[in-house]
Amino acid sequence: MDPLQKLQGQSIELTYQGMRYTGKLLGVGEAEIYLQTRSGQVALPMSGVSDVRALPQRKA
Repeated sequence: MDPLQKLQGQSIELTYQGMRYTGKLLGVGEAEIYLQTRSGQVALPMSGVSDVRALPQRKA
């Protein structure tokens, strides 16, 4: 399984063309990564993503 797919549904931080995005990873396609951010859903081309990391999960 792709390491990004293991993060699906979790809070992540990614760097896309120097900009940092945080949100919930909705899914990963062949060429795009789908993220739910505070301002809405975004689809970013994988070619511009330089870093992805899981954020610590908050305790309920």
